Amino acid sequence: MSKLTDNPEELKKKLLLKYQDQSLEDLSHGTEVENIHGTCFSFKKKEKIKIKTPSIEKIKKQILSDLKLLNGVGQTKESKLKENGYQTLRDLVGHDRYGGEAASIVKLLDEKDFDKLSEHISRVFFPSHPLNTLCISTRDPEDFLFMDIETMGLDGVPLILIGVARTSGSKVETIQFLLRDLNEEKAALESYFSLYHDKTLLVSFNGRSFDAPFIRRRMKHHHLDYPDPAHHLDLLYPVRYNWKSQLPNCQLQTLERYLFDLERVDDVPGHLVPDYYRTYLHEGNIGPLVPILEHNRMDVVTLIRLLSLIQQDI
Repeated sequence: MSKLTDNPEELKKKLLLKYQDQSLEDLSHGTEVENIHGTCFSFKKKEKIKIKTPSIEKIKKQILSDLKLLNGVGQTKESKLKENGYQTLRDLVGHDRYGGEAASIVKLLDEKDFDKLSEHISRVFFPSHPLNTLCISTRDPEDFLFMDIETMGLDGVPLILIGVARTSGSKVETIQFLLRDLNEEKAALESYFSLYHDKTLLVSFNGRSFDAPFIRRRMKHHHLDYPDPAHHLDLLYPVRYNWKSQLPNCQLQTLERYLFDLERVDDVPGHLVPDYYRTYLHEGNIGPLVPILEHNRMDVVTLIRLLSLIQQDI
């Protein structure tokens, strides 16, 4: 299972001792970055992760078999239609009552217009419905931006770290923007948003409720424009849909343990991140930053594994 440190204060002392003569520049994959708002520190790392995406044919099959995509069709009506030989939406194209709407959905599928299909699924069900996750999987993998933040608290306080991950083939690149001091928040935000483009699809875990609004408030605090992404997939909702009844809870570390058989060693719990960061600021010692960076990096990599698994299990 994920292993939180048994004694956070003892771990902190060990880290302070281990890194007392080192600087951020001594850590691998790190460098200072500069933009119009100043400087912050960035860490980049590439690694191979096995990622599976569903085939277009599987996606089409799943959508075609869900007759509840039609207005007025619930679970009971769907069962009756299937008993009468209407197994797919394509079978219903000639139906007196449902033929028109079925034909429209089939046309979108045949044209591979998954954006409009996603809009329809969101209207009929909800944005985080599993079928919508399948539609999203048809996007260019390089449009996905997996994101997680570390902060000094829940509200009205600065960020500490913004971590993201991107995929390219079988490789995953993690990029982290660290505030060496709290005055670097604007620069870290600017560096983060420089990764956005018109087709960016933000992927988070509870990010709709916490990460995105937190960043929006920090941008407002600094009188900066917030470039809200057009699409945001919050994996907390499909995770709850798939596994809530099977797991003790839906925390990321629990998911890692049960779904991927992964164990974190000396992982610092999120509520202690501010304390570790304050120790770093007070002591001028990078030791307490090390587990914060690793905690954040593992969070964004786990998001990639989760999305891949969710898409395969639908």
